[in-house]
Amino acid sequence: MSYKHILVHLDSSPHVGARLDAAITLAQRHGAFLRGLFAQNDRNATSVIARRSSDHLAEAAVRSQALFSEKLAAAGVNGQWHGLTHGEHNHVIREAIIWSRFADLTILGQYDREVGSDGAPEELNEQVVLNSGRPVLVIPYAGSFPVIGKRVAVAWNAEREAARALADSLPLLEKADEVTVITVLTQAAAGAPESPRVGLLDHLAFHGITAEQTHFTVSDIGAMDALLARTMDTGADLLVMGAHGHYGFPFLHRGSGTRHVLRTCPVPILLSH
Repeated sequence: MSYKHILVHLDSSPHVGARLDAAITLAQRHGAFLRGLFAQNDRNATSVIARRSSDHLAEAAVRSQALFSEKLAAAGVNGQWHGLTHGEHNHVIREAIIWSRFADLTILGQYDREVGSDGAPEELNEQVVLNSGRPVLVIPYAGSFPVIGKRVAVAWNAEREAARALADSLPLLEKADEVTVITVLTQAAAGAPESPRVGLLDHLAFHGITAEQTHFTVSDIGAMDALLARTMDTGADLLVMGAHGHYGFPFLHRGSGTRHVLRTCPVPILLSH
């Protein structure tokens, strides 16, 4: 299995080069067509109302297209650049969601509040994850990630979202050197009756994937941070996780579990909903 059509979001943030490099590396590894989508807020309010690009946004788009073309040519990757016609806030989010639905994998950058109007809307990542119906790979803004998917941690709780993320990540898992399945149980879940289980490691083995499994129990409040800590302990360069619109992983109360991981995960994270 492979991703044959990858979409990468582009903007004017200082992190876009590392994000594009990561996308190119994955495109090379999977023999994929790489589509670049330039989309960001427009700081010019008058032009937003007029639904056309300001001079600032138009110039940023030209620089984005040049960077995209230069890097793809140097890497020998086949692809195409597109830019949105204007940068109205809701338009950027809506178009990113729609474009993502026509790709096997979408690559976004982690939100960095220091970037301001040169980047994407604050809630872009969460909205694309929850509404595109496609797996989304989020690249942290701090650090560089020349290798993604050699050592993968998979967050697992047998819920729908986790199953989707597992299936969507198979092209990466099949090429990984190490896969660790992390089951995080809350104290409430740990005391519940044991339900019938299908061997997840056996399922992965049918795909030629050799994996290890670990689990631990935490309180509701600490589940997300414990998951991230255990991910770092495994030395993973990628975390695979199901995204929840109303509930966090695995049984957190209605709130910000997915958003917390999106904002704080120190390694690339693939999410599906």
